[in-house]
Amino acid sequence: MSDAYGVAAGRGDLEGLARGVRRWAETAADSPLYAFLARRVAADPELLALVAQIPRTPPMNLLLGGVKLRLGEDDALAAWYPHLVGGDARRPDDAAFVAFRDYVLAHADALLEVGRTRRTQTNEASRAAAVLPWLAAAAEAWGEPVHLIDIGASAGLNLCLDRFDYCYATAEGTTELAASDRGASQLTLACELRDGIRPPRAVPSIASRTGLDLDPVDPTDPASAAWLEALVWPEHEDRLATLRAALEIRRETPVTMVAGDATHHLPHVLDGLPPGPVAIVHTVMAYQLSEAQRAELDAVCVAAERERPLVRIGMEPWSGSPYPRLTLGASQREGTVVASAHAHGRWLARPERRP
Repeated sequence: MSDAYGVAAGRGDLEGLARGVRRWAETAADSPLYAFLARRVAADPELLALVAQIPRTPPMNLLLGGVKLRLGEDDALAAWYPHLVGGDARRPDDAAFVAFRDYVLAHADALLEVGRTRRTQTNEASRAAAVLPWLAAAAEAWGEPVHLIDIGASAGLNLCLDRFDYCYATAEGTTELAASDRGASQLTLACELRDGIRPPRAVPSIASRTGLDLDPVDPTDPASAAWLEALVWPEHEDRLATLRAALEIRRETPVTMVAGDATHHLPHVLDGLPPGPVAIVHTVMAYQLSEAQRAELDAVCVAAERERPLVRIGMEPWSGSPYPRLTLGASQREGTVVASAHAHGRWLARPERRP
């Protein structure tokens, strides 16, 4: 198995896995601690052998998430984790890796159990700000509420995108957009638009919300919410606050969640929708699909586009850059790349060219 987030093709090949972990470290540049630890893991055969036993992808997310989930204030490693020690957190150094290595090896069985039973289901609500410009443009052209489908929805936070407020920063200033369907809770998502990308003019109205996921996350379950929090990188306290606010909004929002393989269930979901346009979105999900599954998903969306108005927006990693790119098209293979994006939705820019 391979993916654009640095999983080696063969888990038994430690040299290949080390290269994959180093590539993963490049994508974690926003987390000095995780980037540092990943580079050191890549040079440690004993830790690489443990990573090789994690069957799901990306294994570094699962290992680091498992550590963060279990870590307590009394553990020596806690000194480098702001969510445990606040502003007193130490910067990455040799002692950090020693403490990390000791912790991982001491808790190897429990961490491998996390790797076998959990999935990387980072539910980044701020990615809604990245897909919104193109979703809003389609909805404006259609002039009616949209049936929203999220593939790889996790807890379904991005299905609440019409309940978020937005603040887009451009070279000319800022554009603030109010939620089209505000609930009791409130969250404002900020996104910088570079290279002349224009902000949406309004937040679209959503007719229905459907999420597909192999293992949907229950936003009302404390253990599930704790796992989502564990997947947030240690230094990103703003993302943690966003996640918690988005979970509150999600708990107030009616969403249909469908468990299982999207390539199997999506045709049935589409057939069951009332008349009206459909927007299909997925963000940092497709790397977990095989080439055959990607082709099947394309075929389902192309067939659906013949039956009703449809837009598909994919924000997915690719091998040419540490940053995902946004692609428009029922067939993502034949779609139009419209932007590069920060993996957590902090900015949008014109597409990068493949080297």
